[in-house]
Amino acid sequence: MENTVKVPVIIDTDPGDDDAASILWVLASRKFDVKAITVTNGNVGVDWCAVNALRTLEVCGCQDIPVYKGAYRPLVRPSIEASWMHGKDGFGDLGFPMPCTKVRSGYAPVELVRIAREAPEPITILVLGPMTNIAMAVLLDSDFENHVKEVIFMGGTFKVSGNQAPRASYNVMVDPEAAKVVYNSKIPVVQLGLDVCDMVTQRVEDLETIAEAGTRVTDFLTRLLSFRINKAAKPIYDKHGNKVGEIKAENQANRKKGEIGLNDLTTTGYLINPHWFRTLHTTIDVETQGLCDGETVIDYMGLWGREPNNYFAYEADGEALVKQWVKDMTAAFRD
Repeated sequence: MENTVKVPVIIDTDPGDDDAASILWVLASRKFDVKAITVTNGNVGVDWCAVNALRTLEVCGCQDIPVYKGAYRPLVRPSIEASWMHGKDGFGDLGFPMPCTKVRSGYAPVELVRIAREAPEPITILVLGPMTNIAMAVLLDSDFENHVKEVIFMGGTFKVSGNQAPRASYNVMVDPEAAKVVYNSKIPVVQLGLDVCDMVTQRVEDLETIAEAGTRVTDFLTRLLSFRINKAAKPIYDKHGNKVGEIKAENQANRKKGEIGLNDLTTTGYLINPHWFRTLHTTIDVETQGLCDGETVIDYMGLWGREPNNYFAYEADGEALVKQWVKDMTAAFRD
């Protein structure tokens, strides 16, 4: 008999197009008991991030999952946003309807502590944005760390350049002080940084296959993902011949025209199946000043003499990951 016990998960996020794609994949996989979605300031302000989380849950009929708003700014620094990339509303200003459901009344860091304490087993937290909410939960309750199995985090760099500063990824650079708190806590952090995210590519053909499913969710997903790409490649049609988006090419990594890279989706792939990745158990800390502000420093040779506290993903089976994503998204949400 198939094991139907689902893994308890909280998704902490700042939607964002690839954040929404990641939420949908977690739900489509049917492997997880999503206890809540907590949102933070990141790609856009926390209010729009909450709206987008609700939009995403409504489109797939999962609006019973609670959404809690959290930090509206970093712990110490002024806010950074990426509306230049994601649009003012975070969803490309494409005119998606406002959600009918509302955020719950709790404050995200407090709810993180409560949910983790009430869970029957240590909970996994998938972090797709800055770490402000998680850091606040760590600082709020000294016992919180003991109720969290791991944090799976989209952020950081090692050998590749940053995308917000020369040595810093966006999600760390928004709030490096928060990242430092979490990386130095008792919670194991699995870093899915730009190094490994650059190894995973979605092609035009993958998005065409998803679009051809012709469901409400795949239409939403294709329309949403088409916004962020830079150069037109070819139109995408659903099974009825209706144009639902346009796939373009990103000028990043070694990707070609008609290829895109969704970093949050790669990180979610680790939650779905960690066997697609190779990781190193090591010590990681975060720089919070100077020329390398926001860098995740990986002591893979053990020169600091510290006990390894985190994990660094350095290799990914991108083909297997994308294949499963396409399979799950075309098969799910047909009821």
